[in-house]
Amino acid sequence: SQSSTFAGELGMASSVNRSGATGRTGSQKRPSPGPSGQIAHQSSGKRAKNIIDTDVTIRVNSLQKGNPLLNYLSNMPWTYDTKIEADYVVGRSACVLFLSVKYHMLHPKYLLTRMGKLRTKFTSRILLCQVDRANDEPLQDISRLAFVNGWSLLCAPSARECARYVETLKSFEAKSADSLKKKVDKYDNEKIFASMMTTIRSVNNRDVGTLATNFKTCKNVMQASVERLAVCSGLGPKKVRRIHQAFRQPFRPTKKA
Repeated sequence: SQSSTFAGELGMASSVNRSGATGRTGSQKRPSPGPSGQIAHQSSGKRAKNIIDTDVTIRVNSLQKGNPLLNYLSNMPWTYDTKIEADYVVGRSACVLFLSVKYHMLHPKYLLTRMGKLRTKFTSRILLCQVDRANDEPLQDISRLAFVNGWSLLCAPSARECARYVETLKSFEAKSADSLKKKVDKYDNEKIFASMMTTIRSVNNRDVGTLATNFKTCKNVMQASVERLAVCSGLGPKKVRRIHQAFRQPFRPTKKA
C-alpha cells in the first residue's frame, strides 16, 4: 500500500503496526468523512465539524498518509485533500513540500520533479526537510536545489519538529512581516545604537560594546576617522573600513553616466 511504502522508504518501519497501517494505531477508528468526502482532524482526535473552514485548516495531500509527522499536528485542524499537488497547503499562496534526507538518497530525482509541478502555483514555497541522516553531501544537494529553484528551506531533526513548523507557518499566515520583527523601544538609546551598528556588515554585539565604550554616542562614531576607529580593540582593518564607509556612502547608489 502507499502508506507502508512511504514509511518503509523513510526508514520508519517501527511505526508500522500489525495491521499494516502507519502513523495511527490499528485500534483507532477512522472518522467518517463529511459531506465533502474529506475528513477534518482536531487536536482532540475527534471528528471536526462537517463544514471545513479552509482559512484555519491545514490541507494535507492524501499521499502523506503514513507520514509520522501527521501524528504531531495537534494544535491546528487539518484535512486530507486529493486535489492539491503540494504536500501541505498552509495559506492561500503558501505550500510546503516534505522530504527526508534518506528518501532523497534513495530517489535523487524525486525532489526536482515535485518542484517543477509547483513552480507557478504558489508564491511562497517551503521545502521542509527532515534530517534523518548525518551525511553532508545529500543535504548540500537539497540546499542547492532549493536555492536554484526559489524554495525556502527549513530543516528539522524529527517528525515532531517538522509538524511544529507546519503549524507555525499556518498560524502566521495572516500576520505581517512587522509582527515578526523584534520591536525596539524608541526611547532605549542603547538598543537603537546596537540595532543601527549591527546593520553594518560583520559588526557584532561585541563590536557594538567597544564602539559605545570608546565613542559614547552614535554621532561620535559617524564622525570618527579611520585612525580613531583603528585604535579600538577588536576592530580589524576591514571592519574599520566598513564602519567608516557606512556613514559616508550615499544611501542610494548613483547610476554611472
